Amino acid sequence: MDAFKIAAIAVFATASICHGQSCTLGSRSIEQAMRVAGGGDLAGARRLLERAEKECPLSFPIFKDLATKYRLLGDAQKADECETMANRLDPRNPGQRAVEAASQEKSFVREKWALVVGVGSFRKPGIPKLEFAAKDATDFAHALVDPSIGRFRDDGQHVRLLLDQEATLANIKEEINYISKNAREEDLVVFYLSSHGTSAAADAAANAEAQTGYIVTHDTDTSNLYGTAFPMEEMKHVVVDRVRARRVVTFLDTCFSGDTIKLAKGGKALSVVSETVFQGIAQGAGRIVVVSSRGTEQSWEGEGNSYFTKVLIDALRQKGGLPTITEVFTFLQPKVAYLVKKEKNANQSPQMWPEGLKLDIVIGTPIQ
Repeated sequence: MDAFKIAAIAVFATASICHGQSCTLGSRSIEQAMRVAGGGDLAGARRLLERAEKECPLSFPIFKDLATKYRLLGDAQKADECETMANRLDPRNPGQRAVEAASQEKSFVREKWALVVGVGSFRKPGIPKLEFAAKDATDFAHALVDPSIGRFRDDGQHVRLLLDQEATLANIKEEINYISKNAREEDLVVFYLSSHGTSAAADAAANAEAQTGYIVTHDTDTSNLYGTAFPMEEMKHVVVDRVRARRVVTFLDTCFSGDTIKLAKGGKALSVVSETVFQGIAQGAGRIVVVSSRGTEQSWEGEGNSYFTKVLIDALRQKGGLPTITEVFTFLQPKVAYLVKKEKNANQSPQMWPEGLKLDIVIGTPIQ
């Protein structure tokens, strides 16, 4: 590294951005990265910048600062990625402000409804079994009705649970229809699905423009996805158009990459579903989607639960069961990534849409 660049990095090491959602941990990591880079250790500096991303996944000033620092290090591609993320997170973006304002509304919750689906065994023998998908769904449903966590009514009507053989395509649609008929605008709806996912490219019978990823149900036939699996495009239609509730949170503990035959043991997958699908589900005020991994990653099972669901339940326990969805995700993303890397030596980074907003929906909010 030439002396001029080292000097420039040293100057920028003390720079800060004072608007938007700040993050002290990330700022410290960036400052440390620049000091390390100033000493000539570029690889160490990049590791610290990557740590800052994980520490502050929703911070506009951090990603703006990261873009500048990566350019100083000569990594234009990474700088562009961070600049794109910063633009999405920019609180001055009028569209983002409108969605944020709507999603932050603290009007009362009249009632709460949930559909929880876990599919670990499949009718077709060629689909790999998932050891903990049904348990994941059961544990998540129990967390929802726990009076110290989710505070949903524990009456069998407001939290609908489908496991394994019950989780057919027809039954899932029937339960969605039940919630659609009963949930009103002032209600909160939660969808949770744990299963395999398929890539858009797996829908070989469709034209490229019409291909969509699918959630695999108990009765899915991988040679007839259109007729037997639940399409992500329909999930978008359900959340945006069919359910009347203004607040809908969807958790997908599945992934949409990989190969059904060459699947690594302990991973969920059946190339990649476009992020625009999830962005479509999240469109409109109060529609939030949290997925267990990036489109190029597997979602992993650990001991007793998937990593995603176990940490998700822990995240919902925060603050006496009253964390906002932003607080849930800020807890969830780095911890899942850390555990999977440590125990599986693999990458798994949960994602949330809309991105970068301070979303004040509280799943555990008491019914008023």
